[in-house]
Amino acid sequence: MENNLEKTAALSAAQQKTITKRPFGIRDLFGYFMGDFGCNMSFTLINSYMFIFFTQYIGISLGHYAIIILISKILDGVNDPIVGAIVDKMGADKHGNKFKQWIFIGGPLLSIAATLMFFDVSSWPYLVKLIWCVLSYVAWDITFTIVNVPYGALNSVMTIKPTQRAALSSARAWGGAIAGVPLGIIIPMLAYTTITSADGSSKSVFQGGKMFPIAVGLGIVAVVSFALLYFNVEERVTHAEKKEEKFSYIQMLKGFLTNRAAIAISLASIAQILFVNSAAQLHQLTYQMYFHDGQLSAYQVIAQIVPLVVGTVIGGLFVGKFGKKEMTIWPSIGAILLYGTMFFAPVQNPIIWIGLQVVANSFAFGIVLYTWALVSDSIDYQEWLSGERNEASIYATYSMFRKIASGLGQSVVPAVIAFLLPKLNVSNPETWTPAAGETIRRLSAAFPLIGYVLIFIVLFFIYPLDRKKSEEMEQALHPEAK
Repeated sequence: MENNLEKTAALSAAQQKTITKRPFGIRDLFGYFMGDFGCNMSFTLINSYMFIFFTQYIGISLGHYAIIILISKILDGVNDPIVGAIVDKMGADKHGNKFKQWIFIGGPLLSIAATLMFFDVSSWPYLVKLIWCVLSYVAWDITFTIVNVPYGALNSVMTIKPTQRAALSSARAWGGAIAGVPLGIIIPMLAYTTITSADGSSKSVFQGGKMFPIAVGLGIVAVVSFALLYFNVEERVTHAEKKEEKFSYIQMLKGFLTNRAAIAISLASIAQILFVNSAAQLHQLTYQMYFHDGQLSAYQVIAQIVPLVVGTVIGGLFVGKFGKKEMTIWPSIGAILLYGTMFFAPVQNPIIWIGLQVVANSFAFGIVLYTWALVSDSIDYQEWLSGERNEASIYATYSMFRKIASGLGQSVVPAVIAFLLPKLNVSNPETWTPAAGETIRRLSAAFPLIGYVLIFIVLFFIYPLDRKKSEEMEQALHPEAK
Protein backbone atom coordinates (compact mmCIF):
# COMPACT_ATOMS: atom_id res chain seq x y z
CA MET A 1 0.00 0.00 0.00
CA GLU A 2 2.94 2.32 0.68
CA ASN A 3 4.13 1.93 -2.90
CA ASN A 4 0.63 2.72 -4.09
CA LEU A 5 0.57 5.88 -2.00
CA GLU A 6 3.86 7.04 -3.48
CA LYS A 7 2.72 6.09 -6.96
CA THR A 8 -0.59 7.90 -6.76
CA ALA A 9 0.92 10.94 -5.09
CA ALA A 10 3.43 11.19 -7.91
CA LEU A 11 0.64 10.67 -10.44
CA SER A 12 -1.42 13.40 -8.85
CA ALA A 13 1.47 15.83 -9.04
CA ALA A 14 2.73 14.88 -12.48
CA GLN A 15 -0.43 14.05 -14.42
CA GLN A 16 -3.36 15.81 -12.79
CA LYS A 17 -4.08 19.47 -13.19
CA THR A 18 -7.06 21.58 -12.37
CA ILE A 19 -8.24 23.83 -15.17
CA THR A 20 -8.89 27.38 -14.04
CA LYS A 21 -12.66 27.72 -14.18
CA ARG A 22 -15.25 29.25 -11.91
CA PRO A 23 -15.52 27.63 -8.47
CA PHE A 24 -17.88 24.73 -7.93
CA GLY A 25 -21.30 26.02 -6.95
CA ILE A 26 -25.06 25.94 -7.28
CA ARG A 27 -24.90 26.20 -11.08
CA ASP A 28 -23.09 22.87 -11.23
CA LEU A 29 -25.67 21.21 -9.00
CA PHE A 30 -28.49 22.65 -11.10
CA GLY A 31 -26.87 21.60 -14.38
CA TYR A 32 -26.14 18.08 -13.14
CA PHE A 33 -29.71 17.87 -11.83
CA MET A 34 -31.01 18.78 -15.31
CA GLY A 35 -28.90 16.02 -16.88
CA ASP A 36 -30.71 13.21 -15.09
CA PHE A 37 -33.98 15.11 -15.43
CA GLY A 38 -33.47 14.98 -19.21
CA CYS A 39 -32.38 11.34 -19.24
CA ASN A 40 -35.41 10.32 -17.22
CA MET A 41 -37.81 12.03 -19.60
CA SER A 42 -37.25 8.86 -21.62
CA PHE A 43 -35.78 6.37 -19.13
CA THR A 44 -38.63 6.63 -16.61
CA LEU A 45 -41.19 6.67 -19.41
CA ILE A 46 -39.78 3.49 -20.93
CA ASN A 47 -39.08 1.78 -17.62
CA SER A 48 -42.64 2.46 -16.42
CA TYR A 49 -44.73 2.17 -19.57
CA MET A 50 -42.91 0.23 -22.29
CA PHE A 51 -43.96 -3.11 -20.78
CA ILE A 52 -47.63 -2.20 -20.60
CA PHE A 53 -47.56 -0.38 -23.96
CA PHE A 54 -46.20 -3.33 -25.93
CA THR A 55 -48.00 -6.13 -24.09
CA GLN A 56 -51.41 -4.64 -23.25
CA TYR A 57 -51.83 -2.21 -26.17
CA ILE A 58 -49.63 -3.34 -29.06
CA GLY A 59 -50.41 -6.98 -28.26
CA ILE A 60 -47.01 -8.66 -27.98
CA SER A 61 -47.15 -11.78 -25.81
CA LEU A 62 -45.41 -11.87 -22.43
CA GLY A 63 -43.05 -14.61 -23.56
CA HIS A 64 -42.00 -12.84 -26.75
CA TYR A 65 -41.59 -9.55 -24.92
CA ALA A 66 -39.37 -11.16 -22.27
CA ILE A 67 -37.11 -12.71 -24.92
CA ILE A 68 -36.89 -9.48 -26.94
CA ILE A 69 -35.89 -7.36 -23.96
CA LEU A 70 -33.41 -9.86 -22.57
CA ILE A 71 -31.54 -10.43 -25.83
CA SER A 72 -31.65 -6.76 -26.90
CA LYS A 73 -30.37 -5.54 -23.55
CA ILE A 74 -27.54 -8.03 -23.27
CA LEU A 75 -26.38 -7.28 -26.82
CA ASP A 76 -26.71 -3.56 -26.18
CA GLY A 77 -24.50 -3.87 -23.11
CA VAL A 78 -21.58 -4.23 -25.52
CA ASN A 79 -22.18 -0.62 -26.57
CA ASP A 80 -21.20 0.73 -23.17
CA PRO A 81 -17.53 -0.29 -23.08
CA ILE A 82 -17.20 0.65 -26.76
CA VAL A 83 -18.61 4.12 -26.15
CA GLY A 84 -16.54 4.49 -22.99
CA ALA A 85 -13.34 3.54 -24.82
CA ILE A 86 -14.14 5.99 -27.63
CA VAL A 87 -14.81 8.81 -25.15
CA ASP A 88 -11.52 8.14 -23.34
CA LYS A 89 -9.61 7.90 -26.61
CA MET A 90 -11.11 11.08 -28.11
CA GLY A 91 -10.28 13.08 -25.00
CA ALA A 92 -11.26 16.68 -24.34
CA ASP A 93 -12.23 19.34 -26.85
CA LYS A 94 -10.49 22.71 -27.15
CA HIS A 95 -12.46 23.99 -24.16
CA GLY A 96 -11.21 21.19 -21.91
CA ASN A 97 -14.55 19.34 -21.97
CA LYS A 98 -14.23 15.57 -22.29
CA PHE A 99 -17.82 14.56 -21.55
CA LYS A 100 -20.17 17.50 -22.14
CA GLN A 101 -19.64 17.42 -25.90
CA TRP A 102 -21.13 13.92 -26.15
CA ILE A 103 -24.23 14.86 -24.17
CA PHE A 104 -24.78 17.91 -26.40
CA ILE A 105 -24.73 15.72 -29.52
CA GLY A 106 -26.54 12.66 -28.16
CA GLY A 107 -29.36 14.42 -26.31
CA PRO A 108 -31.57 15.22 -29.35
CA LEU A 109 -30.96 11.73 -30.81
CA LEU A 110 -32.08 10.16 -27.54
CA SER A 111 -35.30 12.18 -27.54
CA ILE A 112 -36.14 11.14 -31.11
CA ALA A 113 -35.48 7.46 -30.39
CA ALA A 114 -37.67 7.50 -27.26
CA THR A 115 -40.52 9.12 -29.18
CA LEU A 116 -40.42 6.56 -32.00
CA MET A 117 -40.69 3.72 -29.51
CA PHE A 118 -44.24 4.78 -28.61
CA PHE A 119 -45.44 5.12 -32.20
CA ASP A 120 -48.79 3.33 -32.55
CA VAL A 121 -48.19 0.09 -34.48
CA SER A 122 -51.13 -1.80 -32.96
CA SER A 123 -52.74 -2.35 -36.39
CA TRP A 124 -49.56 -3.72 -37.99
CA PRO A 125 -48.96 -7.48 -38.57
CA TYR A 126 -47.66 -9.30 -35.50
CA LEU A 127 -44.21 -10.04 -36.96
CA VAL A 128 -43.75 -6.38 -37.89
CA LYS A 129 -44.74 -5.39 -34.35
CA LEU A 130 -41.99 -7.65 -33.02
CA ILE A 131 -39.42 -6.14 -35.41
CA TRP A 132 -40.50 -2.58 -34.50
CA CYS A 133 -40.19 -3.38 -30.79
CA VAL A 134 -36.65 -4.70 -31.27
CA LEU A 135 -35.41 -1.93 -33.57
CA SER A 136 -36.93 0.98 -31.63
CA TYR A 137 -35.68 -0.38 -28.32
CA VAL A 138 -32.13 -0.97 -29.58
CA ALA A 139 -32.05 2.51 -31.15
CA TRP A 140 -33.10 4.04 -27.85
CA ASP A 141 -30.54 1.98 -25.93
CA ILE A 142 -27.67 3.05 -28.19
CA THR A 143 -28.53 6.75 -27.97
CA PHE A 144 -29.05 6.46 -24.22
CA THR A 145 -25.52 5.02 -23.94
CA ILE A 146 -24.05 7.93 -25.91
CA VAL A 147 -25.59 10.33 -23.38
CA ASN A 148 -25.51 8.39 -20.14
CA VAL A 149 -21.95 7.06 -20.11
CA PRO A 150 -20.39 10.56 -20.41
CA TYR A 151 -22.99 11.94 -18.00
CA GLY A 152 -22.15 9.32 -15.38
CA ALA A 153 -18.41 9.92 -15.68
CA LEU A 154 -18.91 13.70 -15.55
CA ASN A 155 -19.30 13.59 -11.75
CA SER A 156 -15.67 12.52 -11.31
CA VAL A 157 -14.22 15.51 -13.21
CA MET A 158 -16.41 18.31 -11.87
CA THR A 159 -14.80 18.25 -8.43
CA ILE A 160 -12.34 16.27 -6.32
CA LYS A 161 -14.05 16.96 -2.98
CA PRO A 162 -16.02 14.02 -1.51
CA THR A 163 -18.77 16.22 -0.04
CA GLN A 164 -19.31 17.96 -3.39
CA ARG A 165 -19.44 14.60 -5.17
CA ALA A 166 -22.06 13.44 -2.69
CA ALA A 167 -24.03 16.62 -3.41
CA LEU A 168 -23.81 15.93 -7.16
CA SER A 169 -25.00 12.37 -6.58
CA SER A 170 -27.97 13.70 -4.61
CA ALA A 171 -28.69 16.26 -7.35
CA ARG A 172 -28.72 13.45 -9.89
CA ALA A 173 -31.09 11.39 -7.77
CA TRP A 174 -33.40 14.38 -7.39
CA GLY A 175 -33.28 15.03 -11.14
CA GLY A 176 -34.51 11.53 -11.86
CA ALA A 177 -37.12 11.68 -9.13
CA ILE A 178 -38.54 15.06 -10.15
CA ALA A 179 -38.69 13.87 -13.75
CA GLY A 180 -40.88 11.05 -12.53
CA VAL A 181 -43.44 13.43 -11.01
CA PRO A 182 -45.23 14.48 -14.23
CA LEU A 183 -44.84 10.99 -15.64
CA GLY A 184 -46.13 9.40 -12.45
CA ILE A 185 -49.11 11.73 -11.97
CA ILE A 186 -50.25 12.92 -15.39
CA ILE A 187 -49.77 9.80 -17.51
CA PRO A 188 -51.92 7.47 -15.37
CA MET A 189 -54.73 10.04 -15.44
CA LEU A 190 -54.55 10.19 -19.25
CA ALA A 191 -53.73 6.61 -20.12
CA TYR A 192 -56.09 4.57 -17.93
CA THR A 193 -59.85 4.23 -18.20
CA THR A 194 -62.39 2.01 -16.45
CA ILE A 195 -64.59 -0.47 -18.31
CA THR A 196 -67.18 -3.00 -17.23
CA SER A 197 -66.28 -6.59 -18.08
CA ALA A 198 -68.66 -9.35 -19.12
CA ASP A 199 -69.10 -10.53 -15.53
CA GLY A 200 -70.18 -7.03 -14.44
CA SER A 201 -66.94 -6.17 -12.61
CA SER A 202 -64.94 -3.00 -13.26
CA LYS A 203 -61.57 -3.25 -15.00
CA SER A 204 -58.93 -0.54 -15.41
CA VAL A 205 -57.43 -0.71 -18.92
CA PHE A 206 -54.48 1.06 -20.55
CA GLN A 207 -55.05 3.40 -23.55
CA GLY A 208 -51.73 3.16 -25.34
CA GLY A 209 -52.76 5.38 -28.24
CA LYS A 210 -52.17 8.43 -26.05
CA MET A 211 -48.51 7.63 -25.44
CA PHE A 212 -47.01 8.99 -28.68
CA PRO A 213 -47.98 12.65 -28.16
CA ILE A 214 -46.87 12.34 -24.54
CA ALA A 215 -43.48 11.05 -25.71
CA VAL A 216 -43.14 13.95 -28.17
CA GLY A 217 -43.71 16.50 -25.40
CA LEU A 218 -41.28 14.80 -23.06
CA GLY A 219 -38.65 14.65 -25.82
CA ILE A 220 -38.78 18.43 -26.23
CA VAL A 221 -38.35 18.88 -22.47
CA ALA A 222 -35.37 16.50 -22.54
CA VAL A 223 -33.55 18.49 -25.25
CA VAL A 224 -33.96 21.69 -23.23
CA SER A 225 -32.71 19.89 -20.12
CA PHE A 226 -29.52 18.69 -21.82
CA ALA A 227 -28.85 22.23 -23.05
CA LEU A 228 -29.17 23.52 -19.49
CA LEU A 229 -26.67 20.90 -18.34
CA TYR A 230 -24.21 21.84 -21.07
CA PHE A 231 -24.20 25.54 -20.22
CA ASN A 232 -24.18 25.21 -16.42
CA VAL A 233 -21.66 22.54 -15.45
CA GLU A 234 -17.87 22.76 -15.64
CA GLU A 235 -15.29 20.01 -16.11
CA ARG A 236 -12.51 21.17 -13.81
CA VAL A 237 -10.31 18.12 -13.28
CA THR A 238 -8.34 16.75 -16.21
CA HIS A 239 -5.48 14.35 -16.63
CA ALA A 240 -2.54 14.69 -18.95
CA GLU A 241 -2.89 12.45 -21.98
CA LYS A 242 -0.46 9.57 -22.12
CA LYS A 243 1.81 9.49 -25.15
CA GLU A 244 3.19 6.49 -26.97
CA GLU A 245 0.75 4.25 -25.12
CA LYS A 246 -2.33 2.77 -26.73
CA PHE A 247 -5.47 2.39 -24.68
CA SER A 248 -6.25 -1.26 -23.94
CA TYR A 249 -9.76 -2.04 -22.81
CA ILE A 250 -8.65 -5.58 -21.91
CA GLN A 251 -6.13 -4.18 -19.47
CA MET A 252 -8.69 -1.77 -18.08
CA LEU A 253 -11.20 -4.63 -17.68
CA LYS A 254 -8.61 -6.67 -15.80
CA GLY A 255 -8.09 -3.72 -13.49
CA PHE A 256 -11.85 -3.36 -13.05
CA LEU A 257 -12.17 -7.00 -12.04
CA THR A 258 -9.54 -6.50 -9.32
CA ASN A 259 -11.35 -3.40 -8.04
CA ARG A 260 -13.52 -4.52 -5.12
CA ALA A 261 -15.27 -1.17 -4.93
CA ALA A 262 -16.30 -1.26 -8.60
CA ILE A 263 -17.37 -4.89 -8.40
CA ALA A 264 -19.41 -4.28 -5.24
CA ILE A 265 -21.25 -1.21 -6.51
CA SER A 266 -21.91 -3.05 -9.78
CA LEU A 267 -23.41 -6.01 -7.92
CA ALA A 268 -25.45 -3.70 -5.67
CA SER A 269 -26.75 -1.82 -8.71
CA ILE A 270 -27.62 -5.09 -10.44
CA ALA A 271 -29.69 -6.07 -7.40
CA GLN A 272 -31.31 -2.63 -7.31
CA ILE A 273 -32.26 -2.64 -10.99
CA LEU A 274 -33.17 -6.31 -11.25
CA PHE A 275 -35.44 -6.40 -8.21
CA VAL A 276 -36.21 -2.91 -6.86
CA ASN A 277 -36.56 -0.88 -10.06
CA SER A 278 -38.22 -3.63 -12.10
CA ALA A 279 -40.92 -3.85 -9.42
CA ALA A 280 -42.37 -0.67 -11.00
CA GLN A 281 -44.01 -2.94 -13.57
CA LEU A 282 -45.53 -5.00 -10.78
CA HIS A 283 -46.75 -1.93 -8.90
CA GLN A 284 -48.75 -0.81 -11.94
CA LEU A 285 -50.30 -4.25 -12.34
CA THR A 286 -51.07 -4.34 -8.61
CA TYR A 287 -53.15 -1.17 -8.91
CA GLN A 288 -54.86 -2.55 -12.01
CA MET A 289 -55.54 -6.12 -10.96
CA TYR A 290 -55.55 -6.09 -7.15
CA PHE A 291 -56.92 -2.63 -6.29
CA HIS A 292 -58.87 -2.38 -9.60
CA ASP A 293 -57.79 1.18 -10.42
CA GLY A 294 -54.75 1.85 -12.64
CA GLN A 295 -55.00 5.58 -11.95
CA LEU A 296 -53.83 4.87 -8.40
CA SER A 297 -50.34 4.48 -9.84
CA ALA A 298 -50.29 8.30 -9.96
CA TYR A 299 -49.76 8.18 -6.19
CA GLN A 300 -46.70 5.96 -6.65
CA VAL A 301 -44.67 9.13 -7.10
CA ILE A 302 -45.14 9.79 -3.37
CA ALA A 303 -43.17 6.62 -2.67
CA GLN A 304 -40.28 8.14 -4.66
CA ILE A 305 -40.29 11.81 -3.63
CA VAL A 306 -40.86 11.52 0.13
CA PRO A 307 -37.92 9.11 0.65
CA LEU A 308 -35.66 11.51 -1.24
CA VAL A 309 -36.73 14.38 1.00
CA VAL A 310 -36.10 12.26 4.09
CA GLY A 311 -32.78 11.01 2.75
CA THR A 312 -31.58 14.44 1.70
CA VAL A 313 -32.28 15.88 5.14
CA ILE A 314 -30.83 12.96 7.09
CA GLY A 315 -27.95 12.46 4.68
CA GLY A 316 -27.07 16.14 4.75
CA LEU A 317 -26.79 15.96 8.52
CA PHE A 318 -24.95 12.67 8.92
CA VAL A 319 -23.22 11.47 5.72
CA GLY A 320 -20.11 13.54 6.45
CA LYS A 321 -19.91 12.04 9.94
CA PHE A 322 -20.72 8.40 9.20
CA GLY A 323 -19.84 7.93 5.51
CA LYS A 324 -21.74 7.02 2.34
CA LYS A 325 -21.40 3.27 2.76
CA GLU A 326 -22.64 3.35 6.34
CA MET A 327 -25.58 5.63 5.51
CA THR A 328 -26.59 3.21 2.75
CA ILE A 329 -26.48 -0.17 4.44
CA TRP A 330 -27.69 0.32 8.02
CA PRO A 331 -30.98 2.19 7.38
CA SER A 332 -31.86 -0.34 4.65
CA ILE A 333 -32.62 -2.91 7.36
CA GLY A 334 -35.88 -1.01 7.94
CA ALA A 335 -36.80 -1.41 4.25
CA ILE A 336 -36.13 -5.15 4.46
CA LEU A 337 -38.40 -5.56 7.48
CA LEU A 338 -41.25 -3.51 5.99
CA TYR A 339 -41.25 -5.20 2.59
CA GLY A 340 -41.22 -8.54 4.39
CA THR A 341 -44.35 -7.41 6.25
CA MET A 342 -45.98 -6.27 2.99
CA PHE A 343 -45.30 -9.66 1.41
CA PHE A 344 -47.12 -11.59 4.14
CA ALA A 345 -49.84 -9.08 5.13
CA PRO A 346 -52.94 -9.07 2.84
CA VAL A 347 -53.27 -5.27 2.64
CA GLN A 348 -56.69 -4.30 1.25
CA ASN A 349 -56.45 -0.52 1.40
CA PRO A 350 -54.34 1.09 -1.36
CA ILE A 351 -53.56 4.11 0.84
CA ILE A 352 -52.04 1.84 3.48
CA TRP A 353 -50.13 -0.01 0.76
CA ILE A 354 -48.66 3.23 -0.61
CA GLY A 355 -47.89 4.46 2.91
CA LEU A 356 -45.94 1.30 3.69
CA GLN A 357 -43.96 1.76 0.48
CA VAL A 358 -43.17 5.37 1.39
CA VAL A 359 -41.79 4.37 4.79
CA ALA A 360 -39.88 1.36 3.42
CA ASN A 361 -38.27 3.38 0.64
CA SER A 362 -37.39 6.12 3.12
CA PHE A 363 -35.19 3.62 4.95
CA ALA A 364 -33.51 2.76 1.63
CA PHE A 365 -32.61 6.31 0.61
CA GLY A 366 -28.87 5.61 0.57
CA ILE A 367 -28.77 3.38 -2.51
CA VAL A 368 -30.73 6.04 -4.42
CA LEU A 369 -28.87 9.13 -3.23
CA TYR A 370 -25.29 7.84 -3.08
CA THR A 371 -24.98 5.29 -5.90
CA TRP A 372 -23.30 7.72 -8.26
CA ALA A 373 -20.97 9.05 -5.58
CA LEU A 374 -19.96 5.46 -4.80
CA VAL A 375 -19.27 4.92 -8.50
CA SER A 376 -17.04 8.01 -8.59
CA ASP A 377 -15.25 6.75 -5.49
CA SER A 378 -14.68 3.39 -7.20
CA ILE A 379 -13.06 5.25 -10.13
CA ASP A 380 -10.71 6.90 -7.63
CA TYR A 381 -10.12 3.51 -6.00
CA GLN A 382 -8.98 2.13 -9.36
CA GLU A 383 -6.47 4.98 -9.66
CA TRP A 384 -5.35 4.43 -6.08
CA LEU A 385 -4.67 0.76 -6.74
CA SER A 386 -3.06 0.96 -10.17
CA GLY A 387 -2.08 4.55 -10.88
CA GLU A 388 -4.22 4.40 -14.04
CA ARG A 389 -7.35 6.45 -14.58
CA ASN A 390 -9.91 5.96 -17.38
CA GLU A 391 -13.15 7.47 -16.07
CA ALA A 392 -15.37 6.84 -19.08
CA SER A 393 -14.22 3.26 -19.61
CA ILE A 394 -14.68 2.30 -15.96
CA TYR A 395 -18.07 3.93 -15.82
CA ALA A 396 -19.00 2.27 -19.13
CA THR A 397 -18.12 -1.16 -17.74
CA TYR A 398 -20.26 -0.42 -14.70
CA SER A 399 -23.01 0.83 -17.02
CA MET A 400 -22.78 -2.38 -19.04
CA PHE A 401 -23.62 -4.39 -15.94
CA ARG A 402 -26.52 -2.01 -15.23
CA LYS A 403 -27.87 -2.53 -18.74
CA ILE A 404 -27.65 -6.29 -18.49
CA ALA A 405 -29.49 -6.08 -15.17
CA SER A 406 -32.07 -3.77 -16.73
CA GLY A 407 -32.67 -6.26 -19.52
CA LEU A 408 -32.99 -9.09 -17.03
CA GLY A 409 -35.30 -7.00 -14.86
CA GLN A 410 -37.60 -5.99 -17.69
CA SER A 411 -37.74 -9.56 -18.95
CA VAL A 412 -37.87 -11.43 -15.65
CA VAL A 413 -41.10 -9.75 -14.56
CA PRO A 414 -43.18 -10.92 -17.56
CA ALA A 415 -41.38 -14.27 -17.46
CA VAL A 416 -42.22 -14.82 -13.77
CA ILE A 417 -45.82 -13.73 -14.33
CA ALA A 418 -46.16 -16.07 -17.32
CA PHE A 419 -44.72 -18.94 -15.26
CA LEU A 420 -46.82 -18.38 -12.11
CA LEU A 421 -50.02 -17.32 -13.90
CA PRO A 422 -50.13 -19.20 -17.23
CA LYS A 423 -53.84 -18.42 -17.71
CA LEU A 424 -53.38 -14.68 -17.25
CA ASN A 425 -53.55 -12.53 -20.39
CA VAL A 426 -52.56 -8.99 -19.47
CA SER A 427 -54.33 -7.62 -22.57
CA ASN A 428 -57.60 -9.37 -21.64
CA PRO A 429 -59.28 -8.03 -18.46
CA GLU A 430 -61.53 -11.09 -18.32
CA THR A 431 -58.53 -13.12 -17.08
CA TRP A 432 -57.73 -10.76 -14.20
CA THR A 433 -58.99 -12.99 -11.39
CA PRO A 434 -58.73 -12.18 -7.65
CA ALA A 435 -56.15 -14.97 -7.28
CA ALA A 436 -54.06 -13.45 -10.05
CA GLY A 437 -54.29 -10.03 -8.38
CA GLU A 438 -53.10 -11.47 -5.07
CA THR A 439 -50.12 -13.13 -6.75
CA ILE A 440 -49.17 -9.87 -8.45
CA ARG A 441 -49.44 -8.02 -5.11
CA ARG A 442 -47.13 -10.47 -3.36
CA LEU A 443 -44.62 -10.28 -6.20
CA SER A 444 -44.57 -6.48 -6.00
CA ALA A 445 -43.41 -6.80 -2.37
CA ALA A 446 -41.11 -9.80 -2.92
CA PHE A 447 -39.01 -8.13 -5.62
CA PRO A 448 -37.84 -5.11 -3.57
CA LEU A 449 -37.45 -7.34 -0.49
CA ILE A 450 -34.98 -9.57 -2.33
CA GLY A 451 -33.25 -6.54 -3.83
CA TYR A 452 -32.59 -4.77 -0.54
CA VAL A 453 -31.34 -7.97 1.12
CA LEU A 454 -28.82 -8.45 -1.69
CA ILE A 455 -27.74 -4.80 -1.61
CA PHE A 456 -27.06 -5.02 2.12
CA ILE A 457 -25.02 -8.21 1.76
CA VAL A 458 -22.92 -6.92 -1.15
CA LEU A 459 -22.10 -3.52 0.32
CA PHE A 460 -21.49 -4.85 3.83
CA PHE A 461 -19.18 -7.73 2.87
CA ILE A 462 -17.55 -6.61 -0.41
CA TYR A 463 -17.51 -2.81 -0.77
CA PRO A 464 -14.22 -1.74 0.91
CA LEU A 465 -14.59 2.05 1.13
CA ASP A 466 -16.01 2.81 4.54
CA ARG A 467 -15.59 6.35 5.87
CA LYS A 468 -12.07 5.78 7.19
CA LYS A 469 -10.79 4.09 4.02
CA SER A 470 -12.41 6.75 1.82
CA GLU A 471 -10.64 9.52 3.71
CA GLU A 472 -7.31 7.69 3.40
CA MET A 473 -7.81 7.30 -0.35
CA GLU A 474 -8.84 10.90 -0.94
CA GLN A 475 -5.88 12.20 1.05
CA ALA A 476 -3.51 10.09 -1.05
CA LEU A 477 -5.02 11.09 -4.39
CA HIS A 478 -5.99 14.68 -3.66
CA PRO A 479 -4.01 16.08 -0.74
CA GLU A 480 -4.90 19.58 -1.93
CA ALA A 481 -8.61 18.91 -1.24
CA LYS A 482 -8.13 19.00 2.51
